[in-house]
Amino acid sequence: MSYATITEFRAGIPNRDLVALTDLDDGTGVIDDTRIQDALDDASAEIDSYIAKAVTLPLAEVPRILKVICRDLALHRLYVNIGHSMEARRSLRDDAISYLRSVARGEAALGDGGSVIAPEITTPGIAMTEGPDRQMTRDRLRGF
Repeated sequence: MSYATITEFRAGIPNRDLVALTDLDDGTGVIDDTRIQDALDDASAEIDSYIAKAVTLPLAEVPRILKVICRDLALHRLYVNIGHSMEARRSLRDDAISYLRSVARGEAALGDGGSVIAPEITTPGIAMTEGPDRQMTRDRLRGF
């Protein structure tokens, strides 16, 4: 199952670009949805390989961020398939993979607020009210 649909993928890309990315064999000028679906499936498999340790697959509901990442990875794959290696596309892919690695390490959440992660307590909750005199005060720094 792909995290993004063909319709979602096509929504943000002009038709002329989709033709250039997918009409590789016969040159009819028609968008090849099979190539798009293959790229989406490959992108989804790549996403699963990163998040499988952090979440139970398949997901009941696909978070919006995974749809965005799936589209970005699929677009990168289509550009690579036609021989383009554009820096902007590589940057999108690198950012997506970096985010997925953060999810795998437990540093980022997937949901749109669906899963709540308990905040980590960083201090014992004790306020320090007594201590040594301050070294830097307005009077001591006067003239600097």
